[in-house]
Amino acid sequence: MIKVFLLCSGLGKVQRGYESFTQECFEALQQEPSLEVMLFKGGGISQGKEFTLSNIHRGSWLAEKLSQVLKKDPYFIEQLTFCLSLIPHIYQKKPQVIFFSDFVLGTMLWHLRRVTGLPFKLLFSNGAPNGPPFSRTDCVQHLTPTHYQMALDAGESADRHFLVPYGIKMGDRLEMLSQKQRTDLCHTLGLPSDRPILLSVAAINKTHKRMDYLIREVAQMPVPRPFLLMLGHQNAESAEIVNMGYQLLGQENFQTKTIPLAEIPKYYQVATIFVLASLSEGLPRVLLEAMSYGLPCLAHNYEISNFVLKNQGYFANFEVSGNLARLISQVLLQDDKDKKNQRHLYTYKNFSWHKLRYAYMDMLALCVTT
Repeated sequence: MIKVFLLCSGLGKVQRGYESFTQECFEALQQEPSLEVMLFKGGGISQGKEFTLSNIHRGSWLAEKLSQVLKKDPYFIEQLTFCLSLIPHIYQKKPQVIFFSDFVLGTMLWHLRRVTGLPFKLLFSNGAPNGPPFSRTDCVQHLTPTHYQMALDAGESADRHFLVPYGIKMGDRLEMLSQKQRTDLCHTLGLPSDRPILLSVAAINKTHKRMDYLIREVAQMPVPRPFLLMLGHQNAESAEIVNMGYQLLGQENFQTKTIPLAEIPKYYQVATIFVLASLSEGLPRVLLEAMSYGLPCLAHNYEISNFVLKNQGYFANFEVSGNLARLISQVLLQDDKDKKNQRHLYTYKNFSWHKLRYAYMDMLALCVTT
């Protein structure tokens, strides 16, 4: 049996792809008899094989104060305090593999191992993504062929690099709401039920997720426009984006929320169309999540989005004003029930945990012997 620590300091506090992946990976692998998987997170309650570690959250006033003193950003403070709380568990439980997505945390664990000689292996899930060299981890999980090949082209050994995409928790059949069920759920969620809902699930920022571009594109569309709903973590950039949404679209046409991960499926169920406006990603889990609910997904046309969506997606150059607005209008006219089922089946065959969990088991086993 392989003993695995699965780490995510933001889990329980922050809504990102890292957090949803880590939680689902734990749930998918913990029942496998060849593995003993323990989840370590930064928030929530400890139960069973899930352990909540003390840490100074990146969004707290204390993290901000310490970052000024130490000349490090608040995220570093969170990772450092999380790592310190993890050390007793490493000594007591003696993991063979530590599986993580936060590069800063992995670097801290590499230094810990160098100083202490503890025998655990480090497996980095390269979701950001980071580029080579990967000198402070033993093995790397790449989520797309693009980043896997980039590592090999830089001279990295293929023996310690794995191409294994994110898994998605989903059933083998698409369950669609009736019109009445959708109407009732929309009312419960405080959303309109009489027009299309355009959903985007991403951090409410403009530097990466480009939520400002999305708002401006929807504002270009002729009325009646779709209702724009943004779900995601908010930061210092968010207030400006929210104000822009209200100014350009109006409160009756726009809403933004930060909700627990467990609540997000309800919003996928009532949405009509899904948009991710970013120009680059590691592997955008939100596209997989939306596809698992049969939603038509609109994305910037580049290697990663094409790998994820293939012929099931809708693409345009999102660097050009007006392109997304036109694409939204086209998709609203073209999409139908058969396409929803095709998207769900494609996602299930290629990205469901049911199909991928064996690849994760093999990756962990190979990491132990690397």
